Amino acid sequence: MGMYEPSIQPQAAPLELENRQQQLEYLMRRFGDKVLYLAYSYLHDLHWAEDVAQEVFIRIYTNLDKFQGRSSIYTWIYHITVNLCRDQLRARTRRRDVELVKPPEHTFAGVEDRVLENLQQQELWRAILNLPVIYREVIWLHYYEQLSLKDIAKILGISLPSVKIRLYRARQRLQQVFKVGEGDA
Repeated sequence: MGMYEPSIQPQAAPLELENRQQQLEYLMRRFGDKVLYLAYSYLHDLHWAEDVAQEVFIRIYTNLDKFQGRSSIYTWIYHITVNLCRDQLRARTRRRDVELVKPPEHTFAGVEDRVLENLQQQELWRAILNLPVIYREVIWLHYYEQLSLKDIAKILGISLPSVKIRLYRARQRLQQVFKVGEGDA
């Protein structure tokens, strides 16, 4: 049979500690890699992304009893991740220009392979990483996470038309990058 998957239900009262720990372990197994990659796509620094991912799961643990089920657990976790990344970027006083940083080959082994497979080529991945955050996040959530535009709007706290506009503009920017690249060949 399959692995035991604790149900994550809206709770009126705080969860029992053992049940909460089981739920957290399940969520970490199920969404840990995705949270890390989402954080990395924002922060471009593996260690910083790992710190943020840990903080995401700490917040999930402390706020699990506040999850009301108005969205999927997946949407709730990504909302927490995006907000933490944005807070970290605002707080950081480092250089503003984004430097393309390739993660070490050995660090993400299987996960990196899956990401690169989904994106079809490393060149596209680099182009996506160079997009402004508002475009990169919709591309990431729509194509990598395969979320609906409606779910993306909930996660980012913006309207559905805004998501559509950002996705359209992100695609335009990517097309421009590859048209320029074709001219160089």
